[in-house]
Amino acid sequence: MALEHFLCRVEAVVSPHYAMDALVGWLLEHRAVRAEETALTQGRTPKGSLYRMYEYLVVGFTIGLRSEIEFFFNQPSWAVSAIPDPEDSDPQRYAILSVLPYYLCKAFNRLIERGLPRGSPAIIAGDEMERELRARPVVLEEEPEWASKVPSLAKTLVIPRLGGEAPEEGYISERFRSKNILVEEPHVLFV
Repeated sequence: MALEHFLCRVEAVVSPHYAMDALVGWLLEHRAVRAEETALTQGRTPKGSLYRMYEYLVVGFTIGLRSEIEFFFNQPSWAVSAIPDPEDSDPQRYAILSVLPYYLCKAFNRLIERGLPRGSPAIIAGDEMERELRARPVVLEEEPEWASKVPSLAKTLVIPRLGGEAPEEGYISERFRSKNILVEEPHVLFV
């Protein structure tokens, strides 16, 4: 299926906010075209952001994934625990979506524990601003309840490295492995 045909199909059949037709297999088949491209999913919502992270993870676009995670971090009203259950009909996509909140918590809590809460200004100028940030209560992010209820895949899904090679055993994400997905640990930390 050509990319143009896929995009027209998404616009015609699917909600304009989510490229829910972007199945894992299609994204894997079109990695070369989709690598370093803006995600197909649109919308400035927690769910839209989660779907963009899914797309970037599957096509192996690390910069896109980290940028989307940073975008989410800078939306302080979007608690990770409040991400709505996408109730995705595709088991592979749903399993991937269910793991991503773990990585959001990992990236965000690392910064929060270091005194940089969500909603912090991009530039922290002066000791007074630094004291004000450190005085804020430490509120750590938690995964949404639905994420742990998503079943593991019956058949192993392998998301290859950028060059098409299988993920290296020593670098496979244990969190994804728990859902029967073999992919290398994603690079999610920023700042």
